[in-house]
Amino acid sequence: MERTIFVPAFLYEDTKIFYETKGKGVPIIFIHPPAMGRKVFYYQGLLAEHFQVVFPDLSGNGDTVGPEKTVTIQGYAEEIKAVLDHLEMDKAVILGYSSGGIIAQEFALSFPERTLGVILSGGFPEVLSETFRYEHILGMYFVKHFPGFLRYVIAASHTNDKRVRNEILEHMKKANHSMWFQFYDRSLHYSCTDHLRNLNVPLLLIYGSRDFVNQHIRTYRRYVSFEAAIIKGVSHQAPTKKWQIFNRIVTGFVEQHFK
Repeated sequence: MERTIFVPAFLYEDTKIFYETKGKGVPIIFIHPPAMGRKVFYYQGLLAEHFQVVFPDLSGNGDTVGPEKTVTIQGYAEEIKAVLDHLEMDKAVILGYSSGGIIAQEFALSFPERTLGVILSGGFPEVLSETFRYEHILGMYFVKHFPGFLRYVIAASHTNDKRVRNEILEHMKKANHSMWFQFYDRSLHYSCTDHLRNLNVPLLLIYGSRDFVNQHIRTYRRYVSFEAAIIKGVSHQAPTKKWQIFNRIVTGFVEQHFK
């Protein structure tokens, strides 16, 4: 018999936001990239041994349901704040993966009183490399013309575990295509570089050694203090492909600063 898993939700404005949460202790909220939803953090559920982990689906993604709307990074940051409000959390560590990291940064800059710290995996304050810019443009093209192919490529690039890959793939099928496209577009044109000096909480940057996005670390170095961890033998997909090391790094950072 198939087991039904209850996923809690709450109403925010006109959208029913779904999330998963488990564990106790310092809260960490995880923010996913375009279309991937909370399933990309499959292995970070194990961090519930040490902390309270929260995995929301942003509007237009995964199980979260509501009318199609215009995507803004500020709007997504406000959704994360709504999750904190719903769970009655004063503050949380905000962890963003890839383009989810720009939402994490926007949240921290907009709501510093609600932010314990920020962790960025494959993070960037703005798209500064031509390669990364073309990756966004290519993603937008495939969302419009070949979304099924793009879903498969993204899911397959994140894990060799067939079961986890299928979970991510099936979850991606729920994404609203227009909002998926907009998320890429907003990510491409976002910049918080000029405001990084206002980021006054502990900041951890995690990159794969093979990830061309890690060149953005130079920009952070000019504007803000941070800790950095480079994971060898992986490109952008550190949370899934090197999850053991990734989880240890996150655990060490949170225990050092917030326990």
